[in-house]
Order: sequence, then C-alpha cells, then structure tokens
Amino acid sequence: MSGLSIIIPAHNEASVVARTLASIVANKFDQPLQIIVVANGCTDATAEVVRQFSDKVEVVETPVGSKTHALNLGDRVAKYDLRAYLDADIELSDNALQTVVDTFKDPMVRLAMPKAQHTYRGHNPFLAGYYNIWRSMPYVRKGAMGGGFYAIDKELRSRFREFPSLTADDKFMRNLAKPHERRVVEGCHAKVTMPETFGALLKVKTRWTYGNLELAELRPDLNGNAQHKHEGALKYLLMRPWLWAHVPAFVFVYVYAQIAARKRFAAKQAVWDRDESTRPFPRTPASPAQHAA
Repeated sequence: MSGLSIIIPAHNEASVVARTLASIVANKFDQPLQIIVVANGCTDATAEVVRQFSDKVEVVETPVGSKTHALNLGDRVAKYDLRAYLDADIELSDNALQTVVDTFKDPMVRLAMPKAQHTYRGHNPFLAGYYNIWRSMPYVRKGAMGGGFYAIDKELRSRFREFPSLTADDKFMRNLAKPHERRVVEGCHAKVTMPETFGALLKVKTRWTYGNLELAELRPDLNGNAQHKHEGALKYLLMRPWLWAHVPAFVFVYVYAQIAARKRFAAKQAVWDRDESTRPFPRTPASPAQHAA
C-alpha cells in the first residue's frame, strides 16, 4: 500500500517528543502518512504530550520499557509497506520524508536515511574537539550510522519476522541490507543532538560498542554486510595536523568504550544507557499550529 508509516519508540521522552513530532508535521509529503508513538515503560507524561500534540498521531502504550518491544508493537500497528523508524529525540529537515521516500524509486534501494547532522550545543573545548574529529571521519561522513532515522521497503522488512532483542537495532537493519541496497540521502538531514558532558558521551559510546558486539555474536551471518568502520581513519588524521590536538580525547573515548563494553558483554549486562544531558525538563507541549507559527 502506498504511504509511509513512522514508528517512534519513546521511553520517558516528554521533554523532547513534541519537538520531534513538530519536525515531522513540518514536512511537505505527497503520500499518506501514519505516525505511531510507542510509549514504553514511561513514568513521565510522554503519552499525554503526544495526545495533546495532535489527535492524528497514534499512541500505543506498554508498561514494558524496551525499545525492541516498542518497535515490534509499532510494526503491528503500521499499515503501509514503507516503514520508517525514528528516535524520539531526533529532528528532521522539512524535506527529509519526501527526499528519502523518493529514493525508493530506485528498485535497488532497500534502506534509506538522510544525512545525520550531529550537533553539539555545549561549550566544553575537549568535547568540541572530540566531535570535530568524530564528525569528520570518513566512516561517519559517508556511512549510514548514528542518524536516529531510517526507512525500509517491504522486501527488506520480509527478511526478518520481528526485531530481535538487540541494543543496536539500526545496525541490525543496516547489516540486513547489502551495501549496494543502502542509501545515505543527500540534500536532507536528521538532526542528532550529541551528549553535552563527557560522562554522557562515555555512556552512549559504551552502549554503541556493546550493541556492535551483541549483534556480531547473535547474527554473525550479517557481518559480511558490515562496513569497514575505521577504514581510512588513520590516513585522514595524519593529513590534518590541525586535528592532532584533539586525538588524545578521541582515543580515550574509544578505548574506554571498548573496555567497558567488553566487560559488560562478558558479564551479559545489557543496560540501556542513554544521554540525559540533552533532555531538558518537560515543558507544556505546543500544538502543531503553535509549532508552525
């Protein structure tokens, strides 16, 4: 069926979910659109914020605090063959939906996502230096990673029964598609607000690394579709001496995340550490009309 279903898992996202929804409804889109927010294990007003935002947004509530469970619940409600999955704290450019969906006119495309716009709003010079290096790395600039939004077609969706219990659902989906079936779409973006403290960054990077280890063990058959993550990184840095001052912070974060994730993985301690540094206290939600004003 022609149209797009967007599934948004949301766990205690009352402070940011209206902003995300506002970025969706600001999009000009020429097909039917279904927006589903799955409030999972929430102890805040996430579901209430969504309902106040618009009665056109469908709300699914579950007491189970699990992103995987939320994705599967949302999938059961979705009515269109084309599906998109969006984190509740991501903002889309106003042309992202149309541009991404148009990419599927190429019959080879199975998975598409906008360019990730990684934004750091803090003032820590060491963190700023870390992000300067990380954002500029070839595997970040060119790769389909860290964007918080991806869309898939019916054929890719048919390759799995339901989302497995994994931390890295986005990488699972990326690896499920062969490299030639993936597109990072230029001319639009998904805005990702990066952690504003080193502590929050270390938690997030450890979770990412844990997710990679978990996926490699659970689905080794997909490793062949994985991108060579750090390919070209060393050469890139050697040719840019103005970035060298930030290398110690970059190496520290990488090594810390590797050690912490491997310890956690050996103990099978799957913990969803998310970034709280960029989530403000909840405000009274604005209506779509107020957002458009």
